[in-house]
Amino acid sequence: MRKIFALVALLTMGMVAAHADCQDGPYGLKINGSKVVDAPKFGDPDAQGRVQYKASCVELAAGDEIQLINQSCDATWMVDLDPYGSYQNFEGGKSANKLTCKVAGSYDFYIKMKENDDLVYVGPGENCGGGGGGGEGGGGSDPSGYKFYAIGWINGADAGETAYDTYDDKYLFKDGKLTIECTMGSYIAIKDDYCNYYYFHGSENATGNKVTLEWASGWSPCYKWAILEGTQYIIMRSVEFKGNIELESVDKATYDAYHLDLEGIENTVVTEKAHKVFVDGQLRIVRGDRMFDLTGREVF
Repeated sequence: MRKIFALVALLTMGMVAAHADCQDGPYGLKINGSKVVDAPKFGDPDAQGRVQYKASCVELAAGDEIQLINQSCDATWMVDLDPYGSYQNFEGGKSANKLTCKVAGSYDFYIKMKENDDLVYVGPGENCGGGGGGGEGGGGSDPSGYKFYAIGWINGADAGETAYDTYDDKYLFKDGKLTIECTMGSYIAIKDDYCNYYYFHGSENATGNKVTLEWASGWSPCYKWAILEGTQYIIMRSVEFKGNIELESVDKATYDAYHLDLEGIENTVVTEKAHKVFVDGQLRIVRGDRMFDLTGREVF
C-alpha cells in the first residue's frame, strides 16, 4: 500500500519521473533537502486507523524546511499538518510540498498514514535531554510553575487557540480558578504556556458541570467542554502537566473559598509515577490502574 501511495504522491505533486522501485519504507524526514532523520514505525494505528511513524527529538532552526521521505527510493512529499500540538510553529503543508519551521526547538513528528487521510502531527520533543520536562503517554507530572489558560470559542470569538505565543490573561487560571462571563454558549479547552493542549477525549463536546481534559499528544479529533451562558465560576480540581486536568463549574461560595497553588502544589492530586511495560510485544505506559499507548491514548 505504501508503494502505491508513494507513486500517487509523486504524480500528484508533478514530479517528472515516478520511482518504480519504491518499497514500503523506511520512512523519515528530509531537512533542507539533505539531512535525513529516520521515522521508525510507532505503536499501534491511531483511533482513525492511520499507521504511525515517529521521528523523535528533531532539532530545528527557524527557516528549516521539512519533507517526508521514503528512503527506499528517495521520494519526498508532504501531507496536511494536524492542527494541534505545535502546529503554530510551522507553515506550509501539502499544498506547499513542505513544512517550514518558524520557531527553533526540538520536536517530535508523528507521520500518520492512511489512504486519502494522511496527516503529520508535530509536538514538543519529549525526553530529549532538556526543555520543559513532563510525563509521557498520559502519565502527567508536577504542574508547578506552569500557567494554564482557557482557550476555544468564548463569547462568540476564538480565544487564544490559534496564536502560539499570544495568551490572554483574561482567561488565565489564577489560584486554580477562573471566572468567565458568558453572553452566549461557549466551548473551552486548556492550553499551558509551553503550548501543550488539553482537550476532551470523547466522540463529541463534553457537557455537564465537570469534565476531565487530557493532554492531546498525538491523538485527534479533540473536543471541548460546553459551558452555559451567564457567570461561570470554574475551578481546577486537579491538574497534571502533560496529563489530565479536572475542571468543575461551582457556585460562588465554593469558588471564593477554593485555592490551588500551582507553585506550592497545594490541593493538587498526587499521582502515581508512570512506568513502562511490554504487553503482547507493544510498549505501554502504566499509571495506577490505567494503561496508555505511547501517543497518550488509553488502552483497555
